[in-house]
Amino acid sequence: MTNGIDADPRVLWSEDVLRYRDTDANGHVNNAVFAAFCESGRVQFFATHLTPSLTPDTFFVIARFVIDYRAELHYPGRVRTATWLARAGRTSLGFRHRILTGDTVAGEAESICVLLSKDTRRPVPLGAAGEAAVGLVVEEG
Repeated sequence: MTNGIDADPRVLWSEDVLRYRDTDANGHVNNAVFAAFCESGRVQFFATHLTPSLTPDTFFVIARFVIDYRAELHYPGRVRTATWLARAGRTSLGFRHRILTGDTVAGEAESICVLLSKDTRRPVPLGAAGEAAVGLVVEEG
């Protein structure tokens, strides 16, 4: 159910343990926790692939985040989240995320991160990080 991304070295896989406190009154993992799973993957992706290329006067922010819920998650358990770069623009990067429990896709998400200047708080070109990102883009098909 991963459409071939599981073998792609450009896809970063992270794992999270479901906690009792992640559950809500409906007995399943709360929808907001899905965002935390995506954050885990995105932060690891940045640390592994992009942070070394950034200048110290820039930082990334989330400009857009959308989640599609496909299946419930229940405590106890574990999830694996696939995170990959779907697009590299002039000032932004588009990520895709797929959250799995076993072979079941529990959620899919998209996030757009924009590079900002610490001084102006305005978007700036990706520069070396963009050059590094181009080779990491995964085209789904």
